[in-house]
Amino acid sequence: MREIESSEKRKMADAPPRWPRESDLWSRIGASGRSVLMLDYDGTLAPFRKERLEAYPYPGVPERLARLAALESVRLVLVSGRPARELLGLLTCVPGIGQRAEIWGDHGQERLRSDDSYSLRPVGEEERRLMDAVKEEVARLGLSGTVEAKPASLAIHWRGLDPQERDRINSAVRTLYRQQGERSDLRLLEFDGGIELRSKHAGKDVAVEQILAEEEPGIIAAYLGDDLTDEDAFAAAGDRALSILVRTEPRESSARFWLKPPEELLEFLDSWVQAAGARSRRKDS
Repeated sequence: MREIESSEKRKMADAPPRWPRESDLWSRIGASGRSVLMLDYDGTLAPFRKERLEAYPYPGVPERLARLAALESVRLVLVSGRPARELLGLLTCVPGIGQRAEIWGDHGQERLRSDDSYSLRPVGEEERRLMDAVKEEVARLGLSGTVEAKPASLAIHWRGLDPQERDRINSAVRTLYRQQGERSDLRLLEFDGGIELRSKHAGKDVAVEQILAEEEPGIIAAYLGDDLTDEDAFAAAGDRALSILVRTEPRESSARFWLKPPEELLEFLDSWVQAAGARSRRKDS
């Protein structure tokens, strides 16, 4: 993901190759006693919507998530820029998701475990004042409806706005950040459809690193995401987890593979269910 006030920190590779339907991943999952599947939400499991609270999963995704959540051998993790409980509210269509999956919200700053325990890495007072100043400035422009105040970050969404309104927001927020925020603990970052103020110590990479650190070395794991915010997670996955870009069209990315939603995404989830389920059936027989 690109930090607005600095040069590109990481060069992304060319567009990744298509995910191969024939892969040894499934036999490896079938032979393993445990696997970890980390999934972004918006753009990956659900299409983008102008009204973000109406961004429900693609048809077929809830059923696949329910099957994955029911498998004892699968650690199912959702990693999102959304607040954790907001995301859980969009997934009420998935039976048992709250009891079997964990959610890392607000780009890894929140953690909602399957036992409903919750932790948050808050921002400081100086950073909170800067976010309040940005909210006031966007409201002054008459565009307060674009602001999403999260537990520990602030996002401004411009998907659906005309280019002039988008440029007004972009210019105003950049100016405030240059004046007040460059020496703060916040970064000003772009995502697909907006701009965000977020702690320098937060990111989806933080979530991925922590999740993998909690597992045994060599665990079979994968991270699926679509956005620029997922590039940090792809980089953190490295050689320890499979990284897959989920988009209707490929783009430059550090992900190892690309697949197209929703059809190829559903096939991928089905294959994971079948492979992990086969292990469970052998264990029970």
